[in-house]
Amino acid sequence: MDENNKPRPSRPKSKPTRDLRQVSLLATVPAMLVAAPLVGFFAGKWLDTKFDSEPTAMIIGVILGFASAGLEVSYLVKKSSAIEREKEKEKDESKFGH
Repeated sequence: MDENNKPRPSRPKSKPTRDLRQVSLLATVPAMLVAAPLVGFFAGKWLDTKFDSEPTAMIIGVILGFASAGLEVSYLVKKSSAIEREKEKEKDESKFGH
């Protein structure tokens, strides 16, 4: 914001910034697919020791970990697709001189 508390107009994102953002989004997918089930595994293992319910909570934790990883991956893919559509739209507009 400037001195009059008016928001500054946003600058259009440059092509390298969008490309880097898209790569970084997609690079998190493998980490997400590993980390979420591991967190579920260890949380379930801990709950199993607390409630003497081995292996029920561990199995539920791993399943919930995979489910949450799947949801997050689908969100990241949608976000990456939106960036790609934005790039294609910009490319088409520059091709036709708009």
